[in-house]
Order: sequence, then structure tokens, then C-alpha cells
Amino acid sequence: MGHKVNSVDGKAGDVDLSSVRTFTKEYRVAKGAAGTYMVTRLPVACTAIAVRAYRAGGTDGTVNAQRNGGDLLAEPLATATDAWTGWTHLQNAVFAAGDTLSVATAAPAGSPSEVIVQVDFRVNP
Repeated sequence: MGHKVNSVDGKAGDVDLSSVRTFTKEYRVAKGAAGTYMVTRLPVACTAIAVRAYRAGGTDGTVNAQRNGGDLLAEPLATATDAWTGWTHLQNAVFAAGDTLSVATAAPAGSPSEVIVQVDFRVNP
């Protein structure tokens, strides 16, 4: 049974997650609008290993990722203009199959064209 993911280890599209060790899920927030956005329901047990963000244009703004509504970062990650930022010290990071992933954006200013939040995962053995 495959599930469409973007794999960090070079595979993409329909990939059988039993053979993939790491993968990524991302969400693009048009115009960087503040809010909480549902990304996906995870199909396998996995551990979030990093949260990254990119803000195109604008100024300020923070992001966080959530497992079943609980924050993955102890404090929201500040975004940078036209650059990736990231953090690998996560809490609440172990996902069971069926857990949900959402992202939260806050306080964007200066009309960013988009904010991208990416969460990297490692499939649990």
C-alpha cells in the first residue's frame, strides 16, 4: 500500500513507506495569512525530526507545527525573509499511525506572498 509523500532520501510520488526512512510534508500558506491549517493524517508511526519555514517577502511572522493540536516546538519559530529557518529540538514529536499534522502561522507583516512550513519525519521501526 503506497502513500504519496515527498521523500527526503530522493524518492517522490507514490512510495511504500515501509522502505522509506525519511520523508517530508509541507504546507504553503498563501499570502502568509495567520491561522491553523490541517496538513495530513499520518499513515504510519513516525517521529518528527525537524520543522522548517520559508517566508517569501513581508516581514516578521512565526510558525509552529502540531501533532493532534499539541505544538512540536516549545516556542514558535521566527521566519526570515526569503530564507529557510529551522529547528530540530522538538517536543510531542512521536506520531502514531492516524495522528494528525497541522501548522500554525502567526503575526505575518508586510504582505508576504506565501509562507511554507515543512516538517521532516523518520519512519519508526
